[in-house]
Amino acid sequence: MEYSLSIIEKLNVEELLLTPHLSYVENSILERKKVSSLILQKKIDDIMLITSSGFLIDSVFAGLSEKHIEHIAKNAPKNYKESLLKIQEDPEMMQGVFEIAQAMDRDLGENVTQNQQRVKNVMRYIQDNQIAFQF
Repeated sequence: MEYSLSIIEKLNVEELLLTPHLSYVENSILERKKVSSLILQKKIDDIMLITSSGFLIDSVFAGLSEKHIEHIAKNAPKNYKESLLKIQEDPEMMQGVFEIAQAMDRDLGENVTQNQQRVKNVMRYIQDNQIAFQF
């Protein structure tokens, strides 16, 4: 039996792949945390399907793993990398990144900091490999 997606279903799939950062209606920590969790679960090849503007959003940055950022550094077009440099230089956005990471950690238990540490590792990778992100 052949099954084809409706237009709504196609748009939902496209939204999850290309623009997950636009999937929430209200700007609540819960919605932003959902987007970060979705990003964190993505395979490294799928991370490149997100539009470059998505990498300017705190919820996307908060969901990146060390493997994602390494893959981006080696394979992403320049505009993706520039977006990551820009968000890292924006104090308000980075505050949002850490708010999301802290909320993700609270879900895991008291005194858990694994998501905050993951974000710090991503930031450190970008700083240590800044040349790769500039060219």
